[in-house]
Parts: sequence; C-alpha cells; structure tokens
Amino acid sequence: MGGLAVIILFLSYIDTVRHIMKNAPPMVKAHSSFVLSVYPVVGLATYCATIVPRSQLLAEAVTQGIFTAAMYQLFCLFVAYCGGEAELIRKAKPDSLNTRVGPCCCWPCCCCLPLLAVNKTHVRFLRVLVLQLPLVQGLIYMVLLVMWAEEESLYQVNYIYMQPVVVISILCCIWGMIMTMKMLTEVLKEHQMQGKFIVLQLVLLLAKLQGVIAKAVVNMNMMPCKPPITPTLYANLLYNSGMIWEMVLLSLIARVIYKKTVPDPSVPGELPQQICTIGMKLPQIIDKKPVESNNNSHISVRF
Repeated sequence: MGGLAVIILFLSYIDTVRHIMKNAPPMVKAHSSFVLSVYPVVGLATYCATIVPRSQLLAEAVTQGIFTAAMYQLFCLFVAYCGGEAELIRKAKPDSLNTRVGPCCCWPCCCCLPLLAVNKTHVRFLRVLVLQLPLVQGLIYMVLLVMWAEEESLYQVNYIYMQPVVVISILCCIWGMIMTMKMLTEVLKEHQMQGKFIVLQLVLLLAKLQGVIAKAVVNMNMMPCKPPITPTLYANLLYNSGMIWEMVLLSLIARVIYKKTVPDPSVPGELPQQICTIGMKLPQIIDKKPVESNNNSHISVRF
C-alpha cells in the first residue's frame, strides 16, 4: 500500500508539472515545480522510514528540509506572480504592509504597531523572515543527526531543548508569509494564494502534530512491546502509514489548485487613461494641416 501511494504521488507530480510547463508563465515554472515536489519527496522519505525503521530521524530531517525550502520557493512564487520585486512594490498599495497579523503580532498588545510602507527594505525584510526557516532548521537537524550518529540516547536527551528554536523559527516564517499575502491580496486576486499556502502548510502541521502524538503515545505505554518490535516502532509505523496517504490527498488537492490558469506577469495590463486618450487623438493631430497665423508662421506639434 505504501508503494502504491508513492506511485500515485509521482504520477500526480509529473502530470501537474507537465501542465505547468505548457501553460504557466515562464517566470513561475521553476518555483511552482519546486513547491509541488514536497509531496513526492515527503512520501518517498516516509516510505523508506516504513521499510527501514532506523531511518526515522533521517526521514524527519528530509521532510523538514524539503518543506522549509518549498516555503521559501512559495514566497519567490508570489513575487514572480507580480513580475519581480520592483513590480511588486509598484503594484502594491503604498502602506499595505500590515504587521498586526498572526501568529506573532495578533495579540491586543500589538495594536499600536504601524502599517509599513511597501518599499525595497521592507520587502527584503519579509524575504529574510522566510529565508531564515530553511537555514535555521537545516542547522538544527544537522546537529541532531550528529548526536544521533554518536549515540541515540544523546539525541533523545537534547531533542527537547532544540524545540523552542524550531517553533520560533517556524512562527517567524509563517508571520512573514501571512504579511506577504495580506499585502498582495488585491494584486493577486486570481492566483489562489490562500489555497497554495494552506496546502503546503498542512505538510508541516501534520508532520509535527502527528509526530508529537506518536511520541506521547509511546511515553504513556499505550503501544504493545513484543521484542524485537518496540513500542516506538509500532508508533512510527502508524505515523508513517497515515502520513504517506495524507501526502497523496494533499498532492491531489495541490494538483487541482496549480492547474488553474493564472495571468502572465510579463504581459502588460491596461494602459493608463491619459495614454489611451493620447493614442485616440494622435491620428487626428497628425491628419490636421498646419494652421497659418497672422505672421505667416506655422504651429508645429512635438512628441
């Protein structure tokens, strides 16, 4: 059943990427393909952890790594939908960067935070908030893997002390993404931003929440112990079995969302009214003959 799920994941990914390569604007193809790769990669890592139980920590590290990289690529995708950072700044409303959003600044004590101007500095600040996630998470899991390779008990003792840093890093990233989506609500109405963010965020939510539940079940001695099969192995098997089919469901939902047509940012929109008016009057001005004045001079039209 796990092998069947992996096959479905890769077929869904190939079909969606083929559609993106044929129909999506050139600037967004690479970002969209990378974001969608999170589902087959997580599914394959989970399948490997099911077959080889000792690779559970490595599978968790791969899941965390591909998710963090995909989250940054999703931010880059939103910027590409606008046509780049310069176009994003031009199209967004001047003071539409609202910092009073969850999960970091939605408390009543944060009501005094101002609306920020959409400029190059603040857009780069949003990029840093999202970019820190793959960097911080990668360093933490590298340290955990080194501890696990040295001695498994060393990893188990120090794992809990790493979690506050992990949680803060995730919250800052989500805060930056929500601010970005709020800022681009009017600009990217037809791009399904909310759906693309939620279907990616659920990967992390399911992985973390179910992982915590699995560890809690083992600590409460609710799993059977039949040596050499330990309670941890039973819990991980249930966790992986649920996770792999959840990735199939999310992949199919993402397939529907990403197959919807989005506007091409390289195609200019409607021209301003002043330019349209000049364009309509230009043939009339050219067809007119020069008007003679009293001193026999001519009136010329300069462009």
